[in-house]
Amino acid sequence: MMQQVPDISFLSDEEKLWFAKAIAGMVVADGRVDSAEVEFVKVAIGFSRREDVATIMSIIKQNQIPPLGVSKIESKASFTMLKFLAEIMVVDHKLSESEVLFFNQVGKLLGFTSTILERLWKTARQELEKNLPRGVVDVEGGGRYKITLLNMTGKHFSFRLNKAVTPNCRIILHVGKSNGSLWDPVQCRMAKQHAEKIEAETYLISATYEQPIAEIHGIPQILDPEKYAPKEDTVLHPRLNSLHGHYVKCFVCGTEKIPFYRLRSRSMVTKPNIFGVVTYLKSAGNLDFCNFNLLDVKVCPGCGFASKDYGYFHANFNDRPPFDVERFKQGWGQKIQSKLQELQLQQESCLSDNRPIDMAILANRMGVTSMTKLVEISDDPETRNVLLREVASIHMVQAQFYMEQNLRDKAESELRSAQKIANEIFERLIGVPSLHAALLLFRIAIYFKELKDAGQIMRFTDNYNKDGQLSKGSDEYKAYIVTKNTIKNTYDDRELIDREKMSSFFLE
Repeated sequence: MMQQVPDISFLSDEEKLWFAKAIAGMVVADGRVDSAEVEFVKVAIGFSRREDVATIMSIIKQNQIPPLGVSKIESKASFTMLKFLAEIMVVDHKLSESEVLFFNQVGKLLGFTSTILERLWKTARQELEKNLPRGVVDVEGGGRYKITLLNMTGKHFSFRLNKAVTPNCRIILHVGKSNGSLWDPVQCRMAKQHAEKIEAETYLISATYEQPIAEIHGIPQILDPEKYAPKEDTVLHPRLNSLHGHYVKCFVCGTEKIPFYRLRSRSMVTKPNIFGVVTYLKSAGNLDFCNFNLLDVKVCPGCGFASKDYGYFHANFNDRPPFDVERFKQGWGQKIQSKLQELQLQQESCLSDNRPIDMAILANRMGVTSMTKLVEISDDPETRNVLLREVASIHMVQAQFYMEQNLRDKAESELRSAQKIANEIFERLIGVPSLHAALLLFRIAIYFKELKDAGQIMRFTDNYNKDGQLSKGSDEYKAYIVTKNTIKNTYDDRELIDREKMSSFFLE
């Protein structure tokens, strides 16, 4: 538990005593003091006079907070002390309302504003929760929200939301995967909620599962991480230190040791092109540069199945395929044959972390073929829509690849393919996916100077929240605002987007 106490040797004895009381109070603030915490306080306040330490220790052993008055410590030292208090506030990997309330009390005695104090404790909370699992909840009558799973057991889970929900309402939980996709949904029921004292219009909500949980829901993997931890022989050791990942197995043909690369978080400086496709410019730090678009689609060298989604490959636990493998195999060999033969000529370079652009283009083509086949065998309309959106996104990256090679005709052919798919599914989409599709269609229409089509999309977004029915904290509302603003900015820049003069998909 021990944190490094900042250097306060320049403070007077009275100021040191004040800081010692604040440290002790911070430890006691959650209402529980165990022997380890008592020992921590004794060591941490060792900078104080012996008699002061004894007085403080006798107070906290009674589970009481030492009294504090207004501090006259200068601001720079005060801020250093406050940051230390924020650190020890979360050192036990918990953050209670009482701890935040005490932190705010101390901060005000030091002369800091509520805005600064809120920023500090929220930063501490963010650091505390950064490794917690994420997910998405669909709340009955209240929209879809991205959440942090604060507490999860085999029976219930809790999360924070900036609005109250209807008592006993139905909640559908989608636990997030590490690659950003979602596990299968779990039907849940709201159990209880309460408004947080420390943050206005914020509620802590608990929900119980209404169906048996299984590996397809991603919950057992959170509850028993050791059981599902990657085995050492499945861990990838890429040449580029900006990458990590695991070997996976193909559901379709059983081929093993397929490298599934992932890019380390925030390791690259990126820039979106005029269609919103992320491109990689340079390393954000000391890690090796990687244009991850080249590696995003993973390919099985045995049968040619390809996907960006980790869930479409067999990982290291007994998961089941998310599609009917036997139906997929029917006619697959003939459909993929020519591309697979092309792959096998340069298999090593295609599977390496130094995949050249021609192999990336081939991998993308195989990804399109694979996802299209999955669409053909899927009986679920929502699944087909998700897969088709994935196909469209691959076409958009493919367009960027071709434009980088000065192959405008091929690039624009890929744009048209993405446009065709987005148009086909647009009327079937609802919520956030419909907004994303609208934005894609608008950008492509502006590029091709198809202003009538662009105008229809603008009317769609203008009317999307006409009655103000969207909850301002929901993901749908946020996506709506981003879409509306981006469409406006793109329209304002329409004269700059001149395809005949552009040598890239970026505004110079």
